[in-house]
Amino acid sequence: METLKAVEARRSVKSYDPDHRMTDEEIHKLLSYTMLSPTAFNIQHWRFVVVKDPELRQKIREASWNQAQVTDASLLVVICADMKSWQKDPMRYWQNAPEPVQKALVPMILSFYKNEEQLERDEAQRSCGMA
Repeated sequence: METLKAVEARRSVKSYDPDHRMTDEEIHKLLSYTMLSPTAFNIQHWRFVVVKDPELRQKIREASWNQAQVTDASLLVVICADMKSWQKDPMRYWQNAPEPVQKALVPMILSFYKNEEQLERDEAQRSCGMA
């Protein structure tokens, strides 16, 4: 099934051809589209780890209730949440926005997340889930 048709069908694929390999170009394209997913304040809390090492994939499979797709799928991406990404140069998220927008949103980011650990975690998890 094609990826977009699978998304439209809201279908979960559980079995893969273990001999199929995605090209670096296909992986790059897929991750590029993934990074267009919306996030709060455009912070993009996610970090993507492409796991290619077969031994590491086997260990991840064992930690994932022995789900075959962890080792059989042509691509395994671990999505990590960066809960402190909002602190890392927040201006970069809005550098292409008009100056009035920058002046309004950057301080808003700082006040929104400061001392709000639960909110940091919730937003980071939501962003990863959207990806």
